[in-house]
Amino acid sequence: MRRALAGVAALVAACAALTACTGPAEKTIEYTQSAVTVHVGETLVVHMGEINSSVGTDWVITTKPDSAVLGEGESEYVSDDPDPAPGSSSDLSYRFEATGAGTTVVAFEYQFRGAVPDDPDEQKSAEITVTVK
Repeated sequence: MRRALAGVAALVAACAALTACTGPAEKTIEYTQSAVTVHVGETLVVHMGEINSSVGTDWVITTKPDSAVLGEGESEYVSDDPDPAPGSSSDLSYRFEATGAGTTVVAFEYQFRGAVPDDPDEQKSAEITVTVK
């Protein structure tokens, strides 16, 4: 019996150590998703899609989340090319740390050269209700 308990304890310790090595969990969603649930300590990643900041395309946060529920949000630009050429496109995501239980809303707006595009077909926005447990 003691051996069995010692084996279980070793397994639990190994799992805990492995989880600690992998870092906090992430949940990635597309900006088109209207609601999501994450857990305290998780990172919510909202994928905005491809942008090209050299020509002026971007997404901005228009409604900041409640800081008691989600962190401020940091933009992250990623390119598949390890040595991207100047002016090339990249994928934009926003990363938010789930800081406390509750519900909040975060909203985004697509912009071209710092403003909403004039063409209604190019106007995009997103509003995501985030529940943190």
